[in-house]
Amino acid sequence: MRKLRQSLHIIGLIVVGVIAVLAFGGQQAQAATLDDGIYVVPTKIIKANSTATSTANQFFGEYAAVRIKDDQTTVLLTSNGAQYIKSMTVAGQQAKLVKTVNDQAIYQVNLTKQTSPLPATYSLSTPVGKMKESARLVLTWAKAEKDNTSTTTADLLKQATALTATATSSSSAVSVPKSSTTTKTATSTAKSTTATPTTQYWKYQVLKADTMSPSDANQYYTHTAKVTPSQNGYRVTLTVSYAKSLKLGPKAVVPKTMDRVAVPASHVTYSQSGQNYTMTYWFDIRHTSELTAKLIPGKIHVTVPTMNISETFPIRFRFAESGSADQATAAAVAALPTTKNKQTTGQSNGSTMTPTAHQAAKTTLPATGETTGSWAILGLVGLSISGSLLAWEAKRHAQD
Repeated sequence: MRKLRQSLHIIGLIVVGVIAVLAFGGQQAQAATLDDGIYVVPTKIIKANSTATSTANQFFGEYAAVRIKDDQTTVLLTSNGAQYIKSMTVAGQQAKLVKTVNDQAIYQVNLTKQTSPLPATYSLSTPVGKMKESARLVLTWAKAEKDNTSTTTADLLKQATALTATATSSSSAVSVPKSSTTTKTATSTAKSTTATPTTQYWKYQVLKADTMSPSDANQYYTHTAKVTPSQNGYRVTLTVSYAKSLKLGPKAVVPKTMDRVAVPASHVTYSQSGQNYTMTYWFDIRHTSELTAKLIPGKIHVTVPTMNISETFPIRFRFAESGSADQATAAAVAALPTTKNKQTTGQSNGSTMTPTAHQAAKTTLPATGETTGSWAILGLVGLSISGSLLAWEAKRHAQD
């Protein structure tokens, strides 16, 4: 009988121990495992002792650029509050200010594991005094979008640079934190500086990656880009349209990159218009002069089910010399300007190009263990076949 009681006692202790481990483990940081590459990961700053949004969250963008390489994870955070942030630590290490782009600061943190949330502290200097905030950085690894298989520092910085515009547009005004030791309320309101430019429309043409002749994709782009002013410059929206009768499905064309910067899924919209499927996507520029400084390289993924084609193809965009006040005027532009650079498909091709805001990023970061990579050169045979197929399908359906 005594042995039976002892056995039951031991079993009871084991059960209690298992419950305790499960309960404790449920409060630990969640770990993820992603393949090597560059990702866009949703971020949020929450309070140290709850899941409520921290005051510090308003100073940071909604997404982080992340590079995963071997056993190291490099996180680049964008911030519109660099003037208030004097120092920041994440997971016990000091965050390093890499550079400032478009009035946004880019901070770097190196991690050994893909975990979340991470303890963070912020030393702030505000008009109401100095503060030190404790919080937690949430990285939603489950919603990470892989935008590039590259692991180079240059591509990581380009991705972070592209996110600086998103960080600014998502936070039009920053409220200075209130001091707990003062009875006065301190707020910061966004000031209107200069008059906002009006929306413009720019004619463009889609060229092949290695020649100045039109790409097969040119017939499906609408050739008129909508250029709207944003807080950091301009947003350029492109549209693709093709007939439903081609039986390609609503997502036959998926944009992958613009000016060697990945196009996040949040920048792409699929819809229908009458007998056509349409797809729009946008990218940011600092000045409209960037549209004419050079041919802008891009990549699109094309799917043609009937030919079992599913490949990514390089293309280039040639814009008109200037924009127009309306679409009709832009569409009436007779000829587009010639350009000196004959190709822009490689990382370095010896051509003289004016760097855009995306390409102005430095190619060095604090010790991240980078090794140099190279871009793969994609063939155009598949794209020619798909273009011919689409034309044949359109003609066949027109005759039916």
